[in-house]
Amino acid sequence: MKSVLANALVAGFLTVAGCSASTSTQMPGTGGNAGVPRGETNWPEPSATPPSVHKPYPIVLAHGFSGFHNIGPLNYFYGVQDALSKDGHLVFVTQVDPYNSSEVRGAELLTQVQQILGETGSPKVNLICHSQGAPDCRYVANQLGDKIGAAVLVAGVNRGDYVADVAAGIVQGPTADAVQLLLSLFGSTVLDPGGNPDTNAQAAIAQLTTPGMAAFNAKYPDDPHVSYFSIGGRTENGGGDEDCGTPTEAPFIGKYDQMHGPVNALLSGTAQLIDGMSSPPPTNDGLVTVASAKWGTFLGCVPADHLAEVCQIGGQSSGSDYNCVTMYRDIADWLVARGF
Repeated sequence: MKSVLANALVAGFLTVAGCSASTSTQMPGTGGNAGVPRGETNWPEPSATPPSVHKPYPIVLAHGFSGFHNIGPLNYFYGVQDALSKDGHLVFVTQVDPYNSSEVRGAELLTQVQQILGETGSPKVNLICHSQGAPDCRYVANQLGDKIGAAVLVAGVNRGDYVADVAAGIVQGPTADAVQLLLSLFGSTVLDPGGNPDTNAQAAIAQLTTPGMAAFNAKYPDDPHVSYFSIGGRTENGGGDEDCGTPTEAPFIGKYDQMHGPVNALLSGTAQLIDGMSSPPPTNDGLVTVASAKWGTFLGCVPADHLAEVCQIGGQSSGSDYNCVTMYRDIADWLVARGF
């Protein structure tokens, strides 16, 4: 039992958020018209007092924990960059240290965002960020302020992660031996495939604990110039769940309310840990609870696990009619419709 759970935990941390993100690249639109709805029946109305007209801001995609390891040849946000580009959006995929604190990763992301601002001449960019990418992006927003239009945080570890609490020894229980194995596999430092000697898995795990994120949030508060939005993920749950209910649900999220999202077998160990937190279990995506994902204006939950939220593995269906690439297309156009 210990070895099975240990392997599941390793898979949860190393594989779940561990698809490849390509080097920061500019992908100008090759067709389409950014911001124009594509026939969705529940398309949201623009703001009653829209901001002044401007060219839509470039979109920056930011990956999560372990973010530029591959699942085979697959990119982290599988299929998203091409789809948004074809819709007419200007898209950049960023790459930071796969295992480190969000101060280190955030500083790396900050440099790339500044380069994007310089290359494009745009006054602002929009950030779309997954998992640990959420605090990375909030660090950037704290530093750049009015150079960030919107930050959309998808299943962000904004308030800490129970699995990280267990891995760091903050939560004690029968999984202690497995967690110690996890930590011994990581060691104090690990090298990513590019040979980065500064990668620090223990710093990453410490950052993602509940007290680690509480300290981070106090140090890097939200900037009033930035609009923050968040989306959670839910698995094995139906629609209308209390954790996902919100008066600010986006229509492109609401259309999935009655759909169920199964959890990938790769997440079975971490899902098992989170489900054991309380009775009933907190709504989660197999790695991050909805309670932790909520930040700023909460737009609701998609029926997807932590892999399906970034269109993995290989864009395969999560077992429902939820379409991950369509969600990111909707997010991008929804932002444009609101003046971002």
